[in-house]
Amino acid sequence: MGKASVKDLKPILEAAFKDFHHENESRLDPISLVYRYQTPQDRELVAFLVALLSYGNVRTIIQSGNRMLAPLGTSPFEYLISESPLHVWDDFKHRFTTGVDIEIVSHWLRQTLRKHGSIESLFAHTNPSATTPMKLKISNFVRGLWSQPLPKCLTKKLENRQRNLKYLISDPEQGSACKRLNMFLRWVVRPQDGVDLGLWKTVSTRELMLPIDTHLLQTLKKLRWVNSDQANWKTVEKATQKLREISENDPIRYDFALCHLSMSGGNINNYQKSKNLVGA
Repeated sequence: MGKASVKDLKPILEAAFKDFHHENESRLDPISLVYRYQTPQDRELVAFLVALLSYGNVRTIIQSGNRMLAPLGTSPFEYLISESPLHVWDDFKHRFTTGVDIEIVSHWLRQTLRKHGSIESLFAHTNPSATTPMKLKISNFVRGLWSQPLPKCLTKKLENRQRNLKYLISDPEQGSACKRLNMFLRWVVRPQDGVDLGLWKTVSTRELMLPIDTHLLQTLKKLRWVNSDQANWKTVEKATQKLREISENDPIRYDFALCHLSMSGGNINNYQKSKNLVGA
């Protein structure tokens, strides 16, 4: 693929947005698990938990998400803020994420919800300035979440599982692309449209950063937007800046469409020809 100008790509991305960014496609995506719940509190919490597991095969992610959510009943939010036990994932395994990891994260979330009322409130509490760059905002939030107290029985387990938990809830200040946290933020910040949820009001869509995994990275390389062989925060910044040239106030508008294109081989030339579009 030749180097595609941003101007040429806009009609192609708009066509992909119309084709992929709608409720029918979301039923085949992990976000579908979130739409089973009706209250904003449940949707925010479930979105966070499901986003953490969103690595690997989509079918496996959805199966693991169902197994993770099952012990939390009809209202995961009410379950977490209550005194209900959180040692309920003994047999859970999603690739290299274990039930212990989910238990630790759930204790962090329990303290967060009891103290702040929502994940959004913790995010805002750790980022009092609206002008803070998103890289630092995510890093502050991650450190705020990790600082939540744990029962003594989990402190030693945290030491043993620290590497895995840093993968699940990664810090951009350490170079991570933070794919799952960026995807969670897209879900909760962008307006509700059958895919995204429109739950948060304290973060602007123009601040959002592109969630990049290995599949999307290959598409971005074909576009020659990035040249790195690994997704890191620098590739996130470069790719997001390209999208800002198309949609300054909502750069991640095309994320869901780009993901579907990347999962189908990432060949934008073929997609362009199938839609009879002038472009890349």
